[in-house]
Amino acid sequence: MADHVDLVLGQWGAQRPDLDVTPMAVIGRLSRVSRLVGNELGKTFAAHGLDSASFDVLATLRRSGPEHRLTPAELMRAAMVTSGAITQRLDRLQARGLVTRTPSESDGRVVHVSLTEEGLALVDRTLPDHLATENRVLAGLSGADLGALAGLLRDLLESLGDTVPEELVPGRGEPAGRGFPGDGARIPDGTPAEGSENEFCESPAEDYRAPSVGAEYAGHGRAGGPAGGRPKVIDEEMLARARELRAQGVPVAEIAARLTIRTGKNAGRPPSVASLYRALAE
Repeated sequence: MADHVDLVLGQWGAQRPDLDVTPMAVIGRLSRVSRLVGNELGKTFAAHGLDSASFDVLATLRRSGPEHRLTPAELMRAAMVTSGAITQRLDRLQARGLVTRTPSESDGRVVHVSLTEEGLALVDRTLPDHLATENRVLAGLSGADLGALAGLLRDLLESLGDTVPEELVPGRGEPAGRGFPGDGARIPDGTPAEGSENEFCESPAEDYRAPSVGAEYAGHGRAGGPAGGRPKVIDEEMLARARELRAQGVPVAEIAARLTIRTGKNAGRPPSVASLYRALAE
C-alpha cells in the first residue's frame, strides 16, 4: 500500500533522478499528519465551543500552577504569537467569562491573566475528550510503535535545538517519548499517562513555568541548537564515514542508520537524520 508521499517521491524520482529527495519522505509525512491530526483536534475543540488558539491559552493557564495565572507576556512567549494576537485571544476569552485580567498589586504596569471558575471547568471538560481524540488518531500504531515514533521525533527536536534542561521538567521519570504502554496497551481515554503534562515542555528558559501546549504542542526552542555548529553526537570519525558514503550516493537516511553514537546519553544509537544533514552541511 502506498500513501500520497510515495506518489510525490516517485514523481520526483522520475523527473529529477539527480536529486536525493529522501527528506521529503519525512517532512512531507510530518506535514500531512500535522494537518490531518489538526483537523481532528479542531473538531473536538469546536464541540466545546473552542478553537485551538483558545484551548492553547486556557490549557497553558491550567498547567501553570495552582493559581492558574500568568502575564500576557508570558502567554505570548508560550504561544509563540505576537502581542496583538495574544490580546485578541484574551479579549475573546474575557468576553466569554473564561479569563480575567487584573493589575498586579506590586507593579501597576503588570497585568495578570487568570482562569475563572468557568474557564477552569471548561478546560477540564475539554481535556479528556482531547486526549481521547489523540488516542483515536494514534490507534493504528502499537504501544511499541508509539514509543519508537515519539523517541525519533524527540531526537529530531533535540537536533533542531528544541530542548530544555531535564531538571526543569517536573515529575520527569523516563525520558519523554519512552513512557508509552507496551504492545496492546492503550492510555485510557481521558487519562494522561504519568508525567504527560510535562512531557512536552517546549518553551525557552524564561518561560518554563508555563510551557505552551501550542495547538497543542507547537512550542518553540532556541533556533540554531544549544550552542550552534555541528551536533556533538557526530564526531570527526563518524562525519568522515558519512561523507565517504555520501560520495558513493548513499541516501542520508541510510547513512544515519549505519552510524553509531559513541558517547553521551544516546550512545549506541544512530544519530538523527536531521543531525547528520546539519553536520554534512558545514
